[in-house]
Amino acid sequence: MGSCTSLWLVPSSTIASKIERLMRISPPSAKSPSSFPRFDPHITLTTVPPSTELSRLLEAIPEATSVIPVRFKSLDVGDKYFMSVYVSVHESPELMALRTHLRQTLGERTVPPISHMSLYYIDDADREERAHVAETLRSTGSVVEIADGVMLNCQPLPVEGSAAEDGNGNGLEGFDGAEIWVAKCDGHPREWAILHKVPLCPA
Repeated sequence: MGSCTSLWLVPSSTIASKIERLMRISPPSAKSPSSFPRFDPHITLTTVPPSTELSRLLEAIPEATSVIPVRFKSLDVGDKYFMSVYVSVHESPELMALRTHLRQTLGERTVPPISHMSLYYIDDADREERAHVAETLRSTGSVVEIADGVMLNCQPLPVEGSAAEDGNGNGLEGFDGAEIWVAKCDGHPREWAILHKVPLCPA
């Protein structure tokens, strides 16, 4: 799976724990041990070689960066491991400005072309599960299309064939990016390590 270091935009721990409820599908038929690993909900801001100094990454984050609003755009299925089942996000002015700054500071190719939050990493050996998982999220009401976006219904995932019900503040149309993490992504996702956390300023 290679090795790299990334900057992640992450929600508060409270919101992250809700999103994680949607990240727990793990079909018993999965063939690859690399499919359906647990990982922290995040939006990758930039990815650089592992030899990049931590200090350089921290210096690339603008001082006094405020909390960054994120709004979910669509549920999508991709053909790459790290974009198997993901939520594309709208680029708010704040997110767009940060991505532009990181391109200028760390290089154009270090910033992913699409702002997104992965829900599942699924190996090519289980590629047919990608569309199936996305359909399960839709059919159970765990991901619902709304005007100009999608809502994540972060109730505990219901049994397939039953409907989820929104309540108790568990319907998320987005989140406030509360911290930027420096993540060392070396090997399997279970082996990844968080090297540093940068709290963002209240808006």
